Amino acid sequence: MLFKIRDLRKKDQFKIDDAYLNGYARVCGKEATLVYTSLCRHAEFHSQEAFPSQAKIAYEHKIAIRTVRKGLKKLTQYNIIVIQQERMKGKFMNYLYILLDKSVWKPLTMGTDSPTVNHGHQTKGRLTAYGVRSTKDNKQQRITNIKDNKEEIATQSVAGKEINDLIDLFKEVNPSYERLFRNKTQRACLERMVKKHSKEKIEWVLNILPKTNQIKYAPTITTPLQLEDKLGLWLAFIQKEKNREPKFIKI
Repeated sequence: MLFKIRDLRKKDQFKIDDAYLNGYARVCGKEATLVYTSLCRHAEFHSQEAFPSQAKIAYEHKIAIRTVRKGLKKLTQYNIIVIQQERMKGKFMNYLYILLDKSVWKPLTMGTDSPTVNHGHQTKGRLTAYGVRSTKDNKQQRITNIKDNKEEIATQSVAGKEINDLIDLFKEVNPSYERLFRNKTQRACLERMVKKHSKEKIEWVLNILPKTNQIKYAPTITTPLQLEDKLGLWLAFIQKEKNREPKFIKI
């Protein structure tokens, strides 16, 4: 019999660490595994940041939101993910989930579901959010490491969030816009345009696109790649419309 096997070269796929299914899945439970699957799917390629709502994760697996929260709690317990809450105008808004490398996951102990840390020598103290035990001897080093990690994560969050905000504006012109979040080529286009023209100008263009896409003879743009290729034509079209009698939009 002939079978058509899946093509791993396609970009509409995502990865899960073998290490998770080689032990952590059994210990963390089905709730955490379902949640981790969704986070891996929605994670941005370079920063490994994901920001699906808890309701979206629940919908994807047909589970309750309280089940999602239970899974998130287990994943953070084993340092598989870090959860940050983004601020907007001084208020906490969306949750940002950062998928951590398996090298910093808390090791499993045979016969127990409690995480432990083993660095080759006996230590005392409590477990920290980064999987390191607090001791008087290594306290200063631990604080330094955590500070460095937070600064690195913050830098990635800002850059990644700017691109994600712009991709989100494609929602009105592209029903499949969510695929753009994990497309490396499309993200690179936005990064180049932001660097050249500024984020504010690209936002201005994207806010007008839903109207211009409906106008005859206007360049049709639904992806960042098309925007980069046709930006000159689009701006020329806008200028012509400004010189004519205003009849479709106020620019």
